[in-house]
Amino acid sequence: MIRRTFRILPATGAMRERALWKEGVRDWDSFMGCDTVNGMSERRKEKCNAVIMAAQGRHSMGDCRGLASMLPRSELWRLYDDFKSKAAFLDIETDGLGPGCEVTVVGVHSRDGTQTFVSGEDLDVASVAQALEGTSVLITFNGSCFDIPVLTAAFPELQLDIPHIDLRFAARRAGLSGGLKVIERNLGLNRDEGIADVDGFEAVRLWNAWRRGCARSLDTLLEYNRADTENLPFVAEEVCSRLTKMTLGDMDGKVC
Repeated sequence: MIRRTFRILPATGAMRERALWKEGVRDWDSFMGCDTVNGMSERRKEKCNAVIMAAQGRHSMGDCRGLASMLPRSELWRLYDDFKSKAAFLDIETDGLGPGCEVTVVGVHSRDGTQTFVSGEDLDVASVAQALEGTSVLITFNGSCFDIPVLTAAFPELQLDIPHIDLRFAARRAGLSGGLKVIERNLGLNRDEGIADVDGFEAVRLWNAWRRGCARSLDTLLEYNRADTENLPFVAEEVCSRLTKMTLGDMDGKVC
């Protein structure tokens, strides 16, 4: 999807991008191959050529961060297909749901597997940073409102300037509303019976129960956290696929 994207061009919104597609200018290569583009002056075409050449260079180098800087924040989902092999899926648990809560568990899932870090045991800046090393794009569910600000407040030294796709808002655009578990069920993905009813409030209770000596509570909490991270790739695939179809629509048209 990213190589079909013209939202990187100055003063180019969704309507203008769709107009380009309908005219047959379907991707960066076809844009560069056109001598002229309908409604675009020669001077503007040259400026847009330069922007696309820069984007092509960043893409060929695997520079996801550079490409992300060229996109509106709401369109970062377009990076997913090309960079998902280096994606990291993150979810945190806390000892409360309000300001100042303690981060109790951090889960990171990637192509290398799932790593889970527990407060008081192995959760620190170095462990999370190492788990995210080499990540091109960070995927969360509601991370922009909760996980990222809470995690960075707890660990100010942690660098999380990674392109971030929040599936909560992307899913809503794709016609999938509700929390993560609701969306999973709507997509035919069911959790194990032991954690099917666990939510954020129950996660807080499980942590506090473990602190009081209930070892099984921590096992359940970690299983819940792993499910959150390991199910995100499935949701991301579906959400980004739907958004791609919705965005591209009918691409029939002349080729310039």
